[in-house]
Formats: sequence, C-alpha cells, structure tokens
Amino acid sequence: MAKTLNPHATPAPQAAPDSTGGNPPRRNFLVASLAAMIGTIVGLFPVGAGMLVFLDPILKRKKTGGAETGKPRLRVASIEAIPADGTPVQVPVIADLTDAWMRDPNQPVGAVYLRNVGGKIECLNAICPHAGCFVAYMADRKVFQCPCHTSAFNLAGVRLSAKSPSPRDMDTLEVDPEKLAGGEVWVEYINYYPGKPNKEEKP
Repeated sequence: MAKTLNPHATPAPQAAPDSTGGNPPRRNFLVASLAAMIGTIVGLFPVGAGMLVFLDPILKRKKTGGAETGKPRLRVASIEAIPADGTPVQVPVIADLTDAWMRDPNQPVGAVYLRNVGGKIECLNAICPHAGCFVAYMADRKVFQCPCHTSAFNLAGVRLSAKSPSPRDMDTLEVDPEKLAGGEVWVEYINYYPGKPNKEEKP
C-alpha cells in the first residue's frame, strides 16, 4: 500500500554547510600567524636598507679616519704678519666645517694670538679657560684681559693672580715647524673645555 504524503508535515532540518572548508580552527590560526610573521620580516628589509644608507657616511668616516679623529693643522697667518717686537696679534682660525653629510668651507671656528719671541712663534688660544669668552689684548698694560670675569694673563698666557677666576693659564697651541720654515704659520688648533684646572680636549 503506497504511503500518502502529508502536505502539512514540517520538513526535516538540513545540516548547515561547513564554512571553514573542513579546516580545523587551529590550522587557520597557524596560517594567519605565519602570514603575519612573513609580512613583518619582509617589511623590515626596506627599513634596514634605509638605515644603512643613513649611516653610510658615518661608517666611511670611521674607516678612513675623518678630521674628528685627528688634530687638524690649519694655516692662520704668514710670518710677515706677526710683529717682530713680540707684540701679540690676534688672527682668526678658518676651517671647513664638516659632518657626516654636509661640508661648509671656509668658516671661522675660533681665533688665536700669535707672538714672535726672538724668531720663535708662540700661539695661544684666544678663548678664556674660565667660561669660554674671547680674551682681549690690552696694549697699554701689555696683558691679556677677559672681559667677562676679569681674568688676566701676561704675554706668555700665564695667570697674573693665584685668585684668578680662570682655573688654568691660557691654552698654548703647537706651531708646525716645517711650515714655519717656509714662512707660514700653521697651528694644531684644539679647543679645550673651559672651567677645568687641566686641559681636556673637546671631541
């Protein structure tokens, strides 16, 4: 006997399709984590390349030994420009200002006092060792005088008083004897930290 279909009967529920495509959740998490890790690594390569380009001038200067690793000798005057009677003369120090990326030629970087003492050229840094002011030469008293805190020095750069605000004498600088023989004055220009009893070279 044939079965009769009931038109009012509720159809049996159907199973929902698997949206994960059959992959368990753990596998999906591992795939996503691996993709994120690869993306991060790939993204780091441009950053690393950019840093190498940025640091390349510094690394080159360290390898070749730039001016900052030595004591530059600079031409400051000719012997004819220095009075033969021992009177100090102030001359500017001109040098090329350079860093790892830029070069600015022929810039004033300081000043020195030159003095001819019996044919020997003496050189003093014009910066006061007390607070870094420029020392003036007082021709009427034949002394160096700092205008900031009244430190005074004789023609050799020695402090005139033990109670001087300056913690040390004026800084002497070396004159190149070979250049001097050719009639030119080249000095080993160095700036030292002010306010210290001993000379400590600035980097």
